[in-house]
Amino acid sequence: MARMTLLPYDVQPDTAPPVPQSYRGLWRRTLLTTGDGRIDRETRVFWMQTARLHIDIRVPATRGTFGTASALAELTCEQLIDLAAQMGFAGATTVDEAAVAIDAGDDRLDRCTWHRQIDFSPPSNARDLGTMRFETPHVVLEDGIEAVYHERWERDPASLGATWAVRLSRESAHAAGVLADDPDGAARDDAPSVFIARCGDFFMLARSRSPRAQAVLASCRGKRLVEVVRDPALAIDDVRALLDFEISLGRVRGNDGARWTIELSTLPWREGQPAFTDSVSAALDQLQAARGYGADPT
Repeated sequence: MARMTLLPYDVQPDTAPPVPQSYRGLWRRTLLTTGDGRIDRETRVFWMQTARLHIDIRVPATRGTFGTASALAELTCEQLIDLAAQMGFAGATTVDEAAVAIDAGDDRLDRCTWHRQIDFSPPSNARDLGTMRFETPHVVLEDGIEAVYHERWERDPASLGATWAVRLSRESAHAAGVLADDPDGAARDDAPSVFIARCGDFFMLARSRSPRAQAVLASCRGKRLVEVVRDPALAIDDVRALLDFEISLGRVRGNDGARWTIELSTLPWREGQPAFTDSVSAALDQLQAARGYGADPT
C-alpha cells in the first residue's frame, strides 16, 4: 500500500490561538429554541471540538429508513429528498474569551466563530457566531449573535482525553475507503476534502462532496438543500452527487482498529460499519497512542 499521509490539522499555522481546553470534546445539543418560537429536542445534533477543528452533524429524528440500500444510487427521489434535510459542516473554530459584555456590566461572555470549510448545505452569506456561557464544566449555553436562537450543549464525559485532528491526503482518503472514485483520480482537483477528529472514545469523519458538485450549489446561495434537490430540472445523478457528502460520528471500543465503528452518519448505511480499512485504523491508533500531532504513521 502507498505510504499514508496524515496531515495534522491542529498544529497548522494560524494567527488565532487554539480553542480553550474547556471547549474540547463531543457535545450533544439537548435543546434549541428559535426567535419564531420553535423548540427542538429531537434532532440528533453533535459537535466535536478539537484545538482548532470542529465537525458538526445534524440528523432529523424523522429521517426515514432505507431498507437494504447501501449506496445513493439505490435510493428513490423521495429518499434522496429525505436525506437532504440533514445538515452538518466542518472547519476552524475561534474563541474570543470574555469578548461580549452582559448589559454593560462586569460579566462577559465568550464569542465563538465557526468558520465552515465544508458544508452539507448550500453556501450562505450568514456568519456562524454565538455567545457562550458555561452553566457547568460540561454544559454550555449558546445564543446567536446574528440570528435569534438559544442552544444547550452537554459534553459526553467519555469524550475527555486525548484530542486531535488530521486531514487525509487524497491517496490516504482512498485507502480509508471514503472516496469511491478511482485512485488515479485522486490527484485531480475534484477530489473532496477529508477531515478526521478524535476526542476521547469518540471520532468524527467529514468528507465533502466533490468540488464539481459543490459548483452546482454555487448558484443556490441561501437556499435549503431540500429546495435544491426538489428542482425537477436537476438530473437525479446530480442530486446524488450533491448528497455524496459524509459526516459520520463513531466510537472506538478498545485498541483494535477495526472497532472504529460508525454510529450516526449522513449516509445511513454506514451506521454500524467500520469507518476505515484495517490499515488506516491501525495508523490512527498509532497517532492516538503517541498523541503526536506531528506523528507520521505508515
